[in-house]
Amino acid sequence: MGESRPIKVVDEYGKPLPDVKIYSLQEEFLGETDERGEIDIAVVGPDMRILLRHPAYYPKTLAVKAMTTVAMVPNYLQEPATVDVLHDKRDRNSVIGSVAVVYNSQLKSTPTPLYLNALTGRLPGLYTQETSGFRSARTAPITANDLAGSLPTDATKYSTSLSDNSEVAFQLRGQNPVVLIDGVQREIYSIDPESIESVTVAKDALSAILLGQRSSRGVLQITTKKGKPGPPRISFTAQTGVQNALKRPEPLSAHQYAYLYNEALLNSGRPPVYSQEDFDAFKSGNSPLFYPNVNWYETVLNKNNPITKYNLGVNGGTETARYALSLSYLNQEGMFQSSDQFNYETNLRQQRYLINSSIDVDVTSDLTIGLQLFGRIQEGRQPGAGVGSILNALHATPNNAYPIFNDDGSYGGSSEYTTNLYQQVTGSGYRLDNTRDVLANLDFNYRFDWWLPGLYAKGKFNVSSTSSSLIDRSRQQPVYDVRYNEQGELIYVRYGNIADQPNSFATTSTANFIYYQGSLGYDTHINDDHLIGARIFMDQQTANYQFDLPAIHTNVAATANYAYRKKYFAEFAANYSGFNRFQPGRKFGLFYAVGLAWDAAQEAFLADQSDWLTELKLRATYGKTGNTNEGALGYYSWRPSFGQDGVNGYNVGSEYSFVSSLVEKGLANVDATWEKGHKFNVGLDVSLWNSLSLSAEYYRDTYYDLLQQRGSTIELIGIGYPNENIGKNRYEGQELAITYQNRVGGFHYFIAANASRMRTEVLYMNEVFQKYPWNRRTGMPVGQTFGYLADGLIKNQAEADAAPLLGGNQVHPGDVKLVDLNNDGIINIYDQTAIGNTKPLLYFGTTIGFNFKGVDLAVLLQGVANRTYQQTDYSFGSSGERQGYTYLLGRWTPETAETATYPRLTIGADPTNTPYLNTSSYWTRSGEYLRIRNVDLGYTFPFSLSRKIRVSAFRIFANAQNLFTLTPYDRLDPEINGDTAYPIQRVISFGVNVKL
Repeated sequence: MGESRPIKVVDEYGKPLPDVKIYSLQEEFLGETDERGEIDIAVVGPDMRILLRHPAYYPKTLAVKAMTTVAMVPNYLQEPATVDVLHDKRDRNSVIGSVAVVYNSQLKSTPTPLYLNALTGRLPGLYTQETSGFRSARTAPITANDLAGSLPTDATKYSTSLSDNSEVAFQLRGQNPVVLIDGVQREIYSIDPESIESVTVAKDALSAILLGQRSSRGVLQITTKKGKPGPPRISFTAQTGVQNALKRPEPLSAHQYAYLYNEALLNSGRPPVYSQEDFDAFKSGNSPLFYPNVNWYETVLNKNNPITKYNLGVNGGTETARYALSLSYLNQEGMFQSSDQFNYETNLRQQRYLINSSIDVDVTSDLTIGLQLFGRIQEGRQPGAGVGSILNALHATPNNAYPIFNDDGSYGGSSEYTTNLYQQVTGSGYRLDNTRDVLANLDFNYRFDWWLPGLYAKGKFNVSSTSSSLIDRSRQQPVYDVRYNEQGELIYVRYGNIADQPNSFATTSTANFIYYQGSLGYDTHINDDHLIGARIFMDQQTANYQFDLPAIHTNVAATANYAYRKKYFAEFAANYSGFNRFQPGRKFGLFYAVGLAWDAAQEAFLADQSDWLTELKLRATYGKTGNTNEGALGYYSWRPSFGQDGVNGYNVGSEYSFVSSLVEKGLANVDATWEKGHKFNVGLDVSLWNSLSLSAEYYRDTYYDLLQQRGSTIELIGIGYPNENIGKNRYEGQELAITYQNRVGGFHYFIAANASRMRTEVLYMNEVFQKYPWNRRTGMPVGQTFGYLADGLIKNQAEADAAPLLGGNQVHPGDVKLVDLNNDGIINIYDQTAIGNTKPLLYFGTTIGFNFKGVDLAVLLQGVANRTYQQTDYSFGSSGERQGYTYLLGRWTPETAETATYPRLTIGADPTNTPYLNTSSYWTRSGEYLRIRNVDLGYTFPFSLSRKIRVSAFRIFANAQNLFTLTPYDRLDPEINGDTAYPIQRVISFGVNVKL
């Protein structure tokens, strides 16, 4: 009794963990660990048990023994005391704006090449849509036009950034956010999530105002891991898995195709081309040379494809010098087959090497200097025919088009199909793409406390460069159509081209960026009641893309903030911001924002509730923001430009030789300026019982002076009108985020849920006069699809005779029944109305999980509601010669008039049934879904076992991405919504993590 026993507390790396608070089971505070992670506990009984608490770790209860070393387990849902915001770090309770953060523990479990996939469903206000399951490499070379001072081409024009993301579309409250990597504007999405400390989204005007002319877009801020004092903390993760497509089209077999193709011909008033003998031959498969039945999807695609990731992280240092290092490797294989016929691989692949290092040194007690270096090497490969061409051909080629090989080993083909799909995938050579990225940051922070306590200066200088190139070693081989001639002899007729492998090299992109930033600030307090801060801020980014003239964004800003007793908060910011591609004298504008907050939980009248109510903060912000919108603005669009287009010219001379003349390349817009926004946000933050937190937001953002083409544009002058600052849209919505974590004994469980609702409205768009209210685009959601309403299918001839006609075209039973809204007996533009969803978009995500005796589980459910898209399915392609799919089996026939799910079959475009003349709601598909986006299951061996093999933590885990999907329309994946896109992949992976 009265004996003192030492306890040592370590983190997940086995390193001392200071500031761990020790309590008795009666919640009596017994002390906290020192810098060595140690504490002496006075034992008051033989069965004494204590409770250990640290904000970043799960609480732990244990019995006091002779000498105990305790390893704490990190929280899955972390809430550090500070939050990274735009160019700053703030105390969490002082944040006024709309800011949401997700931390490394939730990101690193996702087996994906892009960290964007790890953000899906985790941050309120951030909407993502995975549009492809594999990256698309740049293959268009820089041409002489790019070097000769011409206007940028359509493929590259007006860019002031360069993105490595071609797989995930994303928006923040309906806008494309500015992406910052450790405070620098760069669109790099391939950083390994293991290297990321946190991802922050800043959605309101106040949180993004330092971006000036880009502040309307909001911020997606990536903060990578930085060094922390202490012995080296080493973490190694190895992960490997298999990918398989979530959705794969189901083609008709050869005899099904032939039968339905005949039916389509008859419906189109043309004679059939297949006989009963042909049907029988396709079905029996006895003559594969003349009656092939090749399922091309099974022939050229693999079902399972490997993906492998490795990451090594090292972190540590002294109190005066801290370092962090991260090395990553990724190898992802595509879904295409390869052939042993060649001594090289042709399957789609990407390999990526990343290095991210940083060092922070306290040169003196007042001066800190930091240096960060980031490098990326990315190497890609694809078949020589190109991924896009292969996927288009795969969707278009019927099973009975031609055999894979003829009897003599040559590739099958025909006059219609002059390339062989199998040859395109396995025998067309290959293309290699290569991307190099280098980024260097130099930071300094100087405190003038020796002169004026609270005065400081900060600076940042960044240079970065990226380039990509392509090596083309593709080849072409002919195809042969086998047939009998008039003499009954078997002959081979050649089609297509022969082209041997070149070894060409081309640069496909190049860009470099220079960024510098400086600020002078002052923070002080009066009697600990009044906290006052002010800052002067300036930054400039110069972007050189390809060989365009530089694009320069400049911001000169001032901010001020005030807090009284941590319960009343106020902040103001103003930014004089400019962009050099506007007309001289009109390059700069003033942007501003203000915010107020009140934490009622700190009031005296709620002091008695402090044991269960720790935060009750109401906050509001308002500001005027801007957006340069370079894509719509154009390249120095206030200046007229002239050139040769190769079309307009004169025939001159005795030979009447054509000579191109100069033409005006678009009308100049001398009044072009930045788009503007008024953004209002109000929020409520509540924290209860130290286990439940809630954050609710309402926003109303109005954007005006949007760059759009006038609806009243006419062709009278013979040239298109430029975009002008005329549009006005509103984005309004609500967001809710709830987290709850608790424990029952040693069973720790948690839930983190968020939901976002967004309603948009076109307030003004210079719309031409519309005769009827339902024709008006103004007042409808932004980007709303317009077309004709459909009332199912015409079931019989009587309905066909009574149906209104579109463009005077005759309709038949089985055609789409279009609705005549104005009852004038015809279908025309006056019957067009909004089709598809007009309700506010709703998207949400929920993470649930637990940790118990080393077993950890986290499941992410994510979904979207009130979303539709248009997917029109031609019977046999727009040309009428392409593949058909099993959904055609539900076509209308007189026998299935009441149950048909597809119109009558026709060949090619049909005026009533396809977008030849219309878009109708018959082809509107539901894009709603609920997906098990991610499942992460792991087991960490007890510390007492792992340290016997000289490691601090040893965890094995299994992970599943895109495991299961529920959707009303399941023929297509609800995110891809296309037949020729690279499919989204389900990834099942296994791995191990070792910490030292």
